[in-house]
Amino acid sequence: MFIKVFEKFVRLFKPVELYPEALIAYFHRLPSQISVSWFRDDGFIVGTIKTDDGAEFMTQGVSAREFVEMVNEAVFVVYEIPEDYFDALGAKKFVPTREEFEKLNNAAIKKSTLQLDKLPMAA
Repeated sequence: MFIKVFEKFVRLFKPVELYPEALIAYFHRLPSQISVSWFRDDGFIVGTIKTDDGAEFMTQGVSAREFVEMVNEAVFVVYEIPEDYFDALGAKKFVPTREEFEKLNNAAIKKSTLQLDKLPMAA
């Protein structure tokens, strides 16, 4: 934990150089579409992520916003995208529709599935 905080602190003063070729390669490494089946469990939203290329893994979050962030972070980690490129790639390449996000925010809805497409790469 301390090491991660220290690394982030160091990055404030010594920005990491990002390479355009690597950025494009990492973007194309990500799946085009994911499906997230989720349910609520003791204050957490727990989800199973399935990608269009057959990978399957899980993540969780306390709030809808945190859950979406964790889904994206999990995808980036599974596809071995270096953390330095998270922000450059948008770190939210998979974004639910307004309706899907409202379901995540509605505690009365106990489970559902999201179909998320990768957003296009910004110019």
